[in-house]
Amino acid sequence: MNLNSDKLKELMEINGLSQNKLAVKANVSKGTISRVLSGKRGVGRKVASGLLRIFPNETIDTLFETNKN
Repeated sequence: MNLNSDKLKELMEINGLSQNKLAVKANVSKGTISRVLSGKRGVGRKVASGLLRIFPNETIDTLFETNKN
């Protein structure tokens, strides 16, 4: 599962969240958030659950790109 980074960046801007603040709220490292946003790593369960907790009005379909082939 990959991140819809454009959507997350939009949500971060709307909510005034830096990567550091997002990492703290999601309970993951700053490096993890940086790598996920840059596409250097996929989204694991911990990151996914953290983002869904931070943005409860969003769905898996809006925050993530699933590989349904």
